Amino acid sequence: MADDGAEKPTVETSTPEAAFGLLSHEIRFGILRALHDADGVQSFSALRDAVGVDDPGQFNYHLGELVGRFVRSTESGYRLAAAGQRVVGAVLSGGVTMELDAEPVATDAPCPACGAAMTARFRSEGIAIECPACELQYTDPDVPPGLVDAVATDEVADVVERWGQRNRASAGYGLCHNCDGPITTEVVLPGDARAPDWLDGDDLETTVVYECDRCGESWHAIVPLAALSHPAVMGFHHDHGIDLRTTPTWNLPWLAVDGGTVTDRDPLRVTVTMTLDDETATFTFDRDLSVVSEQRDPSET
Repeated sequence: MADDGAEKPTVETSTPEAAFGLLSHEIRFGILRALHDADGVQSFSALRDAVGVDDPGQFNYHLGELVGRFVRSTESGYRLAAAGQRVVGAVLSGGVTMELDAEPVATDAPCPACGAAMTARFRSEGIAIECPACELQYTDPDVPPGLVDAVATDEVADVVERWGQRNRASAGYGLCHNCDGPITTEVVLPGDARAPDWLDGDDLETTVVYECDRCGESWHAIVPLAALSHPAVMGFHHDHGIDLRTTPTWNLPWLAVDGGTVTDRDPLRVTVTMTLDDETATFTFDRDLSVVSEQRDPSET
């Protein structure tokens, strides 16, 4: 983002190394976890009992190291600070302590290319939803293992789908799902500077590339999937009784595994056609994935 010289609202009060160094003892994470699980503010003695430390002096030392950054001290006792909430959340997600390890499982999700039931294949850092019949890889995101912890096997694909929908919604607001930084969204053609190498020679004409300006996290999606978070597209589906927040993408009758149709290259224009019931909508997107035109017509029967 451009630096306009205005005063920034953030102040760095410690280095990342110093902040994570404060969490280097098991008692300290025990304090964070106990405050996370507690019902309201905790007194010193109640918190020490919850963590299970017999020595008050030792407990006071470790608690004092956390106060200010990860723990807030009030007149009534102690509570978890926002930074502490994020640390506990990262651990509970499994993103820093767990790996995925399971045999592939069958799902009820139909392949949008051939209609066969897709499977969920686990790897250490992610879950691929793919079709064993036509070998289509529907999605293969890196996900925190806690996403499917205690989830029934027949629900894995649905959970991964909702996780992807959440990330697409976040991208629609211009925020990175990894660090909350600002992201750049661009529809790219083969050979473009931001285009992934695999796009050259692939069947897709285009893909959407998201890249975080802060952490560098980069991911991609075909235009029809990326477009689902646009209000105009959501409105078209709502008019036909479909809530895109709860409907898996593989249940959308119009969705094809392509990247849309390039109708112009300068400026770039990509069209996606969607037919629901007796109506067909054609949306035209620009390089920023903004809708530049929408046309609705009765569908041909």
